[in-house]
Amino acid sequence: MKSVAPRLLFTLFTASLGTSAAAADLTVEVDGVESDGGSVAVAVFTSAEDFPNKVAHGQRVKAAGQKAVVVFKDLPAGRYAVSAYHDANDNRQLDRGMFGIPKERYGFSQEARGVGGPPEFRDAAFALPAEGARISVHVR
Repeated sequence: MKSVAPRLLFTLFTASLGTSAAAADLTVEVDGVESDGGSVAVAVFTSAEDFPNKVAHGQRVKAAGQKAVVVFKDLPAGRYAVSAYHDANDNRQLDRGMFGIPKERYGFSQEARGVGGPPEFRDAAFALPAEGARISVHVR
C-alpha cells in the first residue's frame, strides 16, 4: 500500500503541471477609443457556431486615453476570435442607429469586417499558441 501513495501523488502533481503548462494568456490591446468616457468591452469567442453572439470570455475596463488593455488568463491553446467596442455612454450595450448600424466604435480581431453585419468567424479567427499572444483590435 505504501508504494501506491507516492505514485498517486506524482501522477496528480504531473497532471497539474500539464494543465497549467497548456494554459495561455491572451492580451488584447484595443486602440481607436475616442474618449475617456464609458468603458471598453472585449469578448472572446471559441467557435463559428458561437460567433458573434455567445461570448466564451468577456471583460470590461474603464476607457482611459485612446487605448485599453485586457488580459484573459489561462485559455487553452486554440483558435479564437475577438470583438471589442467602446461603450461611450456605459449602458452595457452596443448602441445602434437606423437600420441597426452601430453608433459606437467597434472592431474585430484580424481587422475583420463584415458586409451588412459582423464578419465571419474564419475572418476574425487567429491561433492562440500555448505560450500566449498579444493582439490588437482597432475600433472605428
